[in-house]
Amino acid sequence: MRWLIKMHTLRRIGLRIGGILLAGLALSTSPAAARIVINPASIEAWSDQTFIPAFEERRFSGLAIAVVKDGEVVFAKGYGYADFASKTPMDPARTEVRIGSVTKVFTATAIAQLLERGLISSLDDPANLYLKRVKLPQAFGREITLWHLLTHQAGFEDTAYGMANLGPPRTPVSAADIKRFMPTIVRQPGTVSVYSNYSTALLGIIIEDITGQTVGQYFAEHIFAPLGMSNSRLNQDVTPSQNLGQPYAFFPNGEAQPVRYVGVHPLIAPAGAITTTAMDMTRFMAAHIGEGRDGQSGILSPHSFQLMHARKTGNHDSVTGFGMKFIVSDWNGERLVEHGGGWPGFQTVMELFPDSGVGVFISILGGEPQVGLGEQLLSLVTTTRLAAAPGHAVKRPMQLTDARQLILTNLLGDYRQPEVSSPVDTTAFIGTYWRERRSYTTIEALFQLLSANTSLLTVAAGDDGSLSMNGVAGYRPVRADAFLKSGYGPTLDGDPNAVELFAFSQSGAQAERVAPLLSVDVWTRASDVWNPRTVMQSMAILFLIGLTGIIAAFWPAGSRQSRVAKWLPLVFTGLIVALPLSLLAGYDEGDGLMYALLLGEPARFIMLVVFANMAAAVAVVMAALTVYGWRGGYWGVGKRAIARRVHYTLLTVAALGFIPCLAFVNLLGVHLP
Repeated sequence: MRWLIKMHTLRRIGLRIGGILLAGLALSTSPAAARIVINPASIEAWSDQTFIPAFEERRFSGLAIAVVKDGEVVFAKGYGYADFASKTPMDPARTEVRIGSVTKVFTATAIAQLLERGLISSLDDPANLYLKRVKLPQAFGREITLWHLLTHQAGFEDTAYGMANLGPPRTPVSAADIKRFMPTIVRQPGTVSVYSNYSTALLGIIIEDITGQTVGQYFAEHIFAPLGMSNSRLNQDVTPSQNLGQPYAFFPNGEAQPVRYVGVHPLIAPAGAITTTAMDMTRFMAAHIGEGRDGQSGILSPHSFQLMHARKTGNHDSVTGFGMKFIVSDWNGERLVEHGGGWPGFQTVMELFPDSGVGVFISILGGEPQVGLGEQLLSLVTTTRLAAAPGHAVKRPMQLTDARQLILTNLLGDYRQPEVSSPVDTTAFIGTYWRERRSYTTIEALFQLLSANTSLLTVAAGDDGSLSMNGVAGYRPVRADAFLKSGYGPTLDGDPNAVELFAFSQSGAQAERVAPLLSVDVWTRASDVWNPRTVMQSMAILFLIGLTGIIAAFWPAGSRQSRVAKWLPLVFTGLIVALPLSLLAGYDEGDGLMYALLLGEPARFIMLVVFANMAAAVAVVMAALTVYGWRGGYWGVGKRAIARRVHYTLLTVAALGFIPCLAFVNLLGVHLP
């Protein structure tokens, strides 16, 4: 679930927004609001021009699209294959897809129904009023309310560990499992919105505790059946169903790799486990687009639809906000209600324009191949699947954010706001900011080092009153605290992390936070000196110094202490090398760290903790032996001996320097997820 999960791969961490010409969906405007005009023939022409070449470039193995206008399906089509190996066509009516985090708006719809039925008195109520199996702790002196859960403002840190499942699901979820998965509350509830899967999981528990039904049973009876979504279910299967699409990832040489199937843990199911079809989703979209105005939705009253779609909170009024789980905003005068989602092999985007009666659903099958460490190293010296082959144009996989950008920029044009006429003082905004959606207390914080280029935002001043964001210049002020780079939306072959607008929240003389235009998260001001990027750089330098410890193995040694001491730098370096190896090495074909994290497989993470603590212990012993080395005159006599002791002191300082770096990512002590 691309919006549901935050998982490790070195090349695909971060927000990806892409755009190509969406020629087939015409746009007309009026002074009051942008109005979208749908031409079915043009849609198909655009769709073919866009997705046929993308499939030939192996950006996906299968794709389904469906467009709704005023309750009617005006276009639906499949591209590529539901199963690339068997060449089973992608069928929007038959091929089942996993919609990931789009499930969240179904869970929110159920909460709106319970509110409408009087089973929930108010969304301002504390969640504990409705939770029976567990109780949430007070955090920062405040109760977590239903609104906090619905708008991602409960304050939970982020975690992906154990969200997947291979064994038979145990339902209903036990109190022990709910408590075991509960992340630490790291910020005051009700302050900022930081995307959280666990908040939706708790809403699922509330649905069950109120109704006595499982979430899957509730969805089937109160949402799927009334809407006629006969091919939809809350999927907790541990093996794929007959009609579920089989995604494939493509190596640079064109070889296809099937994406491994994993189930969703029952606790997380309300946040991302629905399996459906594109045609079934048109029924859900039609109901929400209509907002009950025709009296035919069958699931909610007009008031409840409006409550779900209305902006309740936001990290800045210039960026997207949240209604009841829906991401809501205004794009060039058109009201936008949306959500996206992903799960290994599947990515989905749903864009609703209620004022124009339009909805677009796209589900993408594909992803990046899982490549073993051995093959990556082998590719440095010989030809492997990682080398592009003539005649195989394999491009970057299409992301759900690419699809989102395709829809928005070409239905409604590039995002626009007029520049301010007066100069803006940018002094308060300069500095380094750290993404809030992360682990604070467990070893999952390690992934912040591997994604430092996207987890950190460095803001610098331009010469003309503009700002530079992570080295991208030309952000011009459209407000005193919001900066836009007009037309800056990446194409599929461009920067996957491009963002059109950033908005700052100021506290005192300095800005405290910065939010991107699609703000499911914020960055908070961090140290310019001690942050994931500088920690990663420091570790690289310290490791290179440590490698020179190979020389120490050849030093003369006359005592037992000196013999032990000269080998410890190599032991320390070996333990540091073992850290990434414990995470990245030894996977079967198609397996990788992403799955170890999602499935909550503890062995690798335990090894990581053991090696890190051993390395810290060795560093401390080296420090003691450094003192003994100077006192005892280790490693010979004369200038060479002094040089060796100085060198050993440098090795010790490098080893000790790793200790705060390891502590920075919670690798010292035991901080398992």
